[in-house]
Amino acid sequence: MSSYVNLDHAAWMQKEIDIKRHIKRKGWEKLPEKLSEFQKRVCNIIGIVGSGIYNAPISIDSIDWNYGSGIAMNWKREMATWDFNQLTMLVFLCHEARIRCSLEGTGPGQLKVAFWQRKEDGNMAVRHPNLDEAVAEFREWFKPVSQVNFRVEDVPTESPTEIAVQDQHTP
Repeated sequence: MSSYVNLDHAAWMQKEIDIKRHIKRKGWEKLPEKLSEFQKRVCNIIGIVGSGIYNAPISIDSIDWNYGSGIAMNWKREMATWDFNQLTMLVFLCHEARIRCSLEGTGPGQLKVAFWQRKEDGNMAVRHPNLDEAVAEFREWFKPVSQVNFRVEDVPTESPTEIAVQDQHTP
């Protein structure tokens, strides 16, 4: 797992914001003076998912700190579930923080990632399960026998490279 989990990405973001506000860089008036606890959690999530907030494929200048009651930013790279598991980490971390996250395509190779703080209980519009609750709900809903469950017999014996080479030579 990533060593970036132990870094304070929110502190780094606060320093960047302080510098931009001090020099009155274009758009500085839209930056929060002090990050809220919710904004700090989002910065730390993005920092962990992006291998350091300073490495994450986002532009600090384009973060919408007032996206309704949430935060939104453009992520300029793909996300995946396993190899380079940014998508899985994003989902898991948001569940642990009880933060709703949505992804929206905004152009080639670019996603809008938006976040809203939720609570432990309440209706669907205000509640968000933590990771354990989400997995338990999923397991109850998605029974062990399903059309999408992994089955050993479905795994090809050849590697994807061997299959591609065979396909090239098949008339």
